[in-house]
Amino acid sequence: MRLALVFASLFITACGPLTFTTEMKGDATIAGSPFGQLLSAFPQAASFASIDFSQNQDFKNNNTSRDKVKTTKVTALSLKIVSPNSQDFGFLDSLEFSVKAGDKTQKIATKTDIASLGLAAPNPTLNLDLIDADLGEYVRSSGFSIITSGAGRKPAQDTQIEINVKFLVGVGL
Repeated sequence: MRLALVFASLFITACGPLTFTTEMKGDATIAGSPFGQLLSAFPQAASFASIDFSQNQDFKNNNTSRDKVKTTKVTALSLKIVSPNSQDFGFLDSLEFSVKAGDKTQKIATKTDIASLGLAAPNPTLNLDLIDADLGEYVRSSGFSIITSGAGRKPAQDTQIEINVKFLVGVGL
């Protein structure tokens, strides 16, 4: 009887969901203004529009597809100023990231009081506060987008940022 229980627990463990991490990077340029005008819209990263994880290399490496996704969580979301080297995050007050598929939207990360954080040049990195949300239904869709909104002032000159989003993906039969 004990042997049967051992085999049953091994079988259940082996058939449990596979988890792996995947990462997406994007970049955007925030138009500068020497007059410090209000930042009317935060630019969207082109690579974050119409995302289809069927083309994701980590999915291919794990021999799976988006239709097998059970759960997905964001484990990290950060922005790094890549140019100019002299720029810091002092121009930015707040930032919010969400995922969107069809008419459904889910907030995934946010940060407020950014200017007061003192993230100094050169090339500072801003780590956002994550929202604990399961994004499985978005990842299973034929295409979802990561959208951004923010408030602040335009930096003195055009500023290039790199955005990095890490996901933990759980798949099963």
